[in-house]
Amino acid sequence: MYWTSFSNLFFLSGFECGFSPILSSVSNFSVAIMRLLIFFIVLDVEVILLLNCFGVGENELGESLLLEEALSFYYLVFVLVVLIGFFYEIGCGLVSFN
Repeated sequence: MYWTSFSNLFFLSGFECGFSPILSSVSNFSVAIMRLLIFFIVLDVEVILLLNCFGVGENELGESLLLEEALSFYYLVFVLVVLIGFFYEIGCGLVSFN
């Protein structure tokens, strides 16, 4: 009969990096977090493109390059519409934070 002591079993097990591959699976991928990241990236790209369209920035002298106050109003309205849409998606349950 082959007998192994407890210390030998400890060194022969596949316990690495803080988890036991036999007892637990490594499927901690969260789809809800990935959806939230995708929504954030889309919103971020929209805002960056919008800032580029309206010419928001600074020139070499540090002066603001916002074209007109009316454009800044439309920019604010656009961002508010996108944020309202995002909060509407959260309210409908399309984005869940479980």
